[in-house]
Amino acid sequence: MTERLQNTTNQYIGAAKETIGQTLGYPDMAADGARQKSQAETAQKVVGQTLGLPGMAAEGAAQKSNAETQQKVDDARAQVRGVGDEVESKIKQKIGDLTNDHSMKVDGATTETQGTLQRNI
Repeated sequence: MTERLQNTTNQYIGAAKETIGQTLGYPDMAADGARQKSQAETAQKVVGQTLGLPGMAAEGAAQKSNAETQQKVDDARAQVRGVGDEVESKIKQKIGDLTNDHSMKVDGATTETQGTLQRNI
């Protein structure tokens, strides 16, 4: 059971690294995450075969794992977008201060709120 948990954990971590690498433009991180996820999936199949899980049960477990992994990936993407929005907002607010552009400051504050919400949801 411990090995199955370790494999599942590595699948999630690999998927998250792959998504973050793709989102932020780090191809090495994305490739490393894809490799880690693939290795964990292969190891999980071996564990399933060793435990004698019927094909349907193993497939159901894989589908559940894929759904959970996709949720983690979606959460990671939202976190990254939230951080990006917060950085963008600081830049807009600073430009608004420097150019005395009130609408730019307001736009920056709105973007900051949006980013904070994305990160916290």
